[in-house]
Amino acid sequence: MKILRLLSIPAALLLLFSFAAAQTQESQNMKLLRLKSAQLSLELKKADFDRYLKLKEDGLTSEADFAQRQTAYLQAQVDYQQALISFMGSEARISVARAVKYQDRSGKKFVRVGLRYASKELKELANLKINAEDLFPLDFMKELKDVYVSLLSEGKVISDPYEKTVATLPIETERDVTFQLLKDVENLDVSVSYSGKTETTSVYLQKGVSANMVTVNSAQFSQEADLESTATYDLSLEKFSGEANVFKLEAVNLPTQITYEFSDPTTSARLSQIKFSEGITSLKLQLKLFLPKNPDERVILDKPLEFFVLALDNDQTEKLRGLEAAAGGAGGIGADAIETLNAGFVKLELIPRGVPKVEVQAVNLYHEIKVGDTISMDVTIRNTGTRKLNNVRVFCDLPLNWRVEIKPDLIATLEQNKDEVVKIKFLPPDGVSVGDYEPKIRTDALADNRRVESEDKIVRIHISSKANVLGIGALVLLLVGLLVGIVVFGIKLTRR
Repeated sequence: MKILRLLSIPAALLLLFSFAAAQTQESQNMKLLRLKSAQLSLELKKADFDRYLKLKEDGLTSEADFAQRQTAYLQAQVDYQQALISFMGSEARISVARAVKYQDRSGKKFVRVGLRYASKELKELANLKINAEDLFPLDFMKELKDVYVSLLSEGKVISDPYEKTVATLPIETERDVTFQLLKDVENLDVSVSYSGKTETTSVYLQKGVSANMVTVNSAQFSQEADLESTATYDLSLEKFSGEANVFKLEAVNLPTQITYEFSDPTTSARLSQIKFSEGITSLKLQLKLFLPKNPDERVILDKPLEFFVLALDNDQTEKLRGLEAAAGGAGGIGADAIETLNAGFVKLELIPRGVPKVEVQAVNLYHEIKVGDTISMDVTIRNTGTRKLNNVRVFCDLPLNWRVEIKPDLIATLEQNKDEVVKIKFLPPDGVSVGDYEPKIRTDALADNRRVESEDKIVRIHISSKANVLGIGALVLLLVGLLVGIVVFGIKLTRR
């Protein structure tokens, strides 16, 4: 009987790889029929072999007849094992039962993958009362060991840890494996490796519905913005809710001087509520803050201003109104109170910055001089912005060979709404040509380590030639003499 078992396990394992691929296109029903036929043939050959074995022991049959029955029985075993391997080797063993994405209070996102190990073939064998344990032990199929699981997106692992191991996975059972997501995605590939093969299942992630919540996140959680400008925050909203589909958007703890609006980045439509349609679980929005022109006791320069953006259903909105009433208005609601709403929110920060502006003022920017003269003028350097200016430098762009004297040419500090008078003297070169010249008065300054430039002021200078004093004097004397001569000649004529 030992000879009968020589082909049991070694032959089965050898045939498992050689016949599984060739039989994958054949239907399971045909494989099952072939297996049942091979079983019946095996039973007949075994009965015939047992009968001839007893006859041989009693000396009632020849060795040739016994060897023929023994060979037929061994061939029936091989045929049966081949049919069994073909039937057992074509269907996947592990399936992804679920893949649920959820988020904790700290904002970290996780995926819980449920793996199920089941074998349709083993059930069919049990229903048909096929027992192959004596020829083909199936214990190795009743429990899988060392199952390796990882999550991928676009061919890259995006889970922490990169891989997890399920030590044992009995048949007809499920195991949950939880990963933290290193990249936020809506769908991914679940890679499962076991028994020398790897299977990948592409799934669209389910959303955990333990809380009626829409999570809100923003990559630009802290921004700087100049007064009288706009700060824009990109928001990512994701629905973790099985009930409500309509949510109201709110910005809490903003000063009344700062107005805001929510908008769709693609259509620029202004929004106050959002609706998640069927099959839509995430949205992209923008929050725009409009800063006032001047600071005050609420909007303080360079001081971070913290506020919250929330997505609320109707009940949560009513609770928020109650918190605002208790706090005496829309401001001053703390993070602990916000968390009691059990709503999705994100904490954002805005740092108002002053707007530096330099203005150059002059009474007269047009001058007329004679050749050899100079021009002296006063200009007023004024800080018309909302931030202190440092190292205000005054300089000029001059025509060729001109010189200039500026006092002072450097103002160390210039406070908001303050000014400084600067004296400028333009010195044309000797022998300057008659004509029009346009030197420029320019400034630059620093404010919060940023360079500030002002508008250039153009001074228009007209230079004319000097008058000839001797020529004019001689001409005057000539005219006076001519007039005297005329008068004298006229008197003489009247006396005749």
